[in-house]
Amino acid sequence: MISGKNSSGTEIVFPKKQGEKLSYQVDLEMLIGQHQFAEAADKLSRLVYAVPDAEYFSLSVWFYQQLNQFSEATLMAGGFSKGQIMNRLEKLQDQLK
Repeated sequence: MISGKNSSGTEIVFPKKQGEKLSYQVDLEMLIGQHQFAEAADKLSRLVYAVPDAEYFSLSVWFYQQLNQFSEATLMAGGFSKGQIMNRLEKLQDQLK
């Protein structure tokens, strides 16, 4: 993200270029590709204080969208489930309230 302040103290924040990956997204993609879903979810949960709230929210939504594409059997083999996806998305939704 590129940002700058003018002399009046107003900050201009430019969004990331479309297609630019979020912090830690590559690491999570690697774990997802290896079907290590539980490990990837643990890694994501440890990032809650490591990245800004908005980025963590975006990363979380992206992550659970990726996992939701897998079948229940595949998720279970990787230590995760559709129920856990729903539970964690509900927690994210609660944070918005």
